[in-house]
Amino acid sequence: MSRSQVTKYLRPSTPEEALTLLRNGGKSARYVGGGADVARTLPGDVTTLIDLCTLNLSSIEESAESIVIGATATLNEVLENRSVANVCNGVVAEMMRKVGSPLLRNMATIGGTLVSAHSWSDVIPLLLVLDAEITLYDGDSRTMGLGDLYASRERFANSILTSVMIPVSGPGDYAAFHKFSRTAYDIALLNCACYVHVEEGRCTEARFAAGGTPRLATRLPQVEAALRGEALSDETIERVAQVARDTVKTADDRRASGEYRKQLVYAGVKSCLHEIAQRLEGGQ
Repeated sequence: MSRSQVTKYLRPSTPEEALTLLRNGGKSARYVGGGADVARTLPGDVTTLIDLCTLNLSSIEESAESIVIGATATLNEVLENRSVANVCNGVVAEMMRKVGSPLLRNMATIGGTLVSAHSWSDVIPLLLVLDAEITLYDGDSRTMGLGDLYASRERFANSILTSVMIPVSGPGDYAAFHKFSRTAYDIALLNCACYVHVEEGRCTEARFAAGGTPRLATRLPQVEAALRGEALSDETIERVAQVARDTVKTADDRRASGEYRKQLVYAGVKSCLHEIAQRLEGGQ
């Protein structure tokens, strides 16, 4: 669609006004944040854009329990935030540096990234394992886990994502992220993220996710079960990586085969766990 076909560009001042504008516009209206997706593709029947960046939803604030990121904060703003940098030894900032180019990160918003829900997203798998929550507005505000949003996307199709909450990490919390791509700025062929909580040398909690399989990122419960209660020895890491390879659901597309992606999951999980094991050994 040509951008010249957009005949209305609306700037609401409140979420309530934005929701009303979308409902009045029907299928011809669409929310826009940073505009990264709109610049790339726009449905042919969309003639009205509703700008969410006028809603004052770009703040990043830390409380005792979580870091609350406004939906229109850009990926670079998230990357550069000091509170975010403290989450699990900087894993969120490390992941953000691998998302496209600086120009893209200055444009794309955290809310738009989560709502667009591209299968290759680097942001989604890491936020899944960090147990992030989101707040939606559809006349009332509701908070839910990020995974719950994707399990019922149609139900919340017209809602406004207003914020993302990442739990503050503490002693024993570790996370890692690994991305496979052809070039530094390319989208992921596959990506992996993991979180573990370690007490007395053993993983009392474990969360894994893989994206670009080529489906939307999902948690890997069988891999998580294989690690819980175990110490991060080389033998355990090898066994858990094999479980990941053997149980993850992958498929072929024009970019890679499903079998190749299984091997990438194996390598990615192994890399993430070795990184965490090294931090444990170094007392980080």
